[in-house]
Amino acid sequence: MPIMLGTHILHTVQPGDTVYSLSVQYESDVDLISQANALYPPFVDPYMIYPNQLLVIPKLISNETITLYVIQRGDTVGTISQKFSTFPELLVGINQTIHNPNFIFPYQQIELPAVIYKVESGDSLRSISEKTGVAMSIIIQANASHSTFSPDVLFPEMRLIIPLPMSKNIVVTQPFPGSVIRDNQVIAGYARAFEANVLYQVIDDNEVVVTNETFTTAEYGAPSYSRFRDSIRFDRQPTTNRGELLVYTRSAMDGSVQDLVQTKVFFS
Repeated sequence: MPIMLGTHILHTVQPGDTVYSLSVQYESDVDLISQANALYPPFVDPYMIYPNQLLVIPKLISNETITLYVIQRGDTVGTISQKFSTFPELLVGINQTIHNPNFIFPYQQIELPAVIYKVESGDSLRSISEKTGVAMSIIIQANASHSTFSPDVLFPEMRLIIPLPMSKNIVVTQPFPGSVIRDNQVIAGYARAFEANVLYQVIDDNEVVVTNETFTTAEYGAPSYSRFRDSIRFDRQPTTNRGELLVYTRSAMDGSVQDLVQTKVFFS
């Protein structure tokens, strides 16, 4: 599953930017940026970029897998949230550097609830959507300003932005959508949950419950968003090679499921 590890920075090209200057600014590499954004013939002239293009810039050395968006003039929390199919409250909640949602600043870097997918030979937008479980319309919207992106033609090695599965109060950052999971798989994300309780279970495509409903706790309870992390234990073996991870909370009033997030997974 070609979800890329490491830090990726989403930069909107400004007048005067060059691939070389961006490689220095973001501790990347000219050829890596070119490959990630298909900046080569026959699609474009070598290393040619234009103002207002969105580039995916892989950082050469990184200890975490995270997608950072560089704010540009005219951005608001609302417009960023709409572009990347997230929720304004969640976007603010997972970014401690946003002290006031009405005041964000050009060149400020914020975390996006998204991962980066490296296109493989034979991939199409439909096949990527089927592998990740993320709707084609969401992928198209997230990549609409992305340099040489075309819904009809994908170039091997280029990077696509894939918004993560989420609800208004929960986003799952691990496992990645469409990844293979095993017993003791790490589950992680952010949640805004009453008394910090986050529930999850795993089911396969035959509706066999692989992991019974269990819970973990976020660092803090609502109204804060905070991190949660646990290890998924398999209570029984999957009967198919595909399934879903369900992450949610339950109503304190009637026990009904709330804030359900469904992440497509595969079993080895």
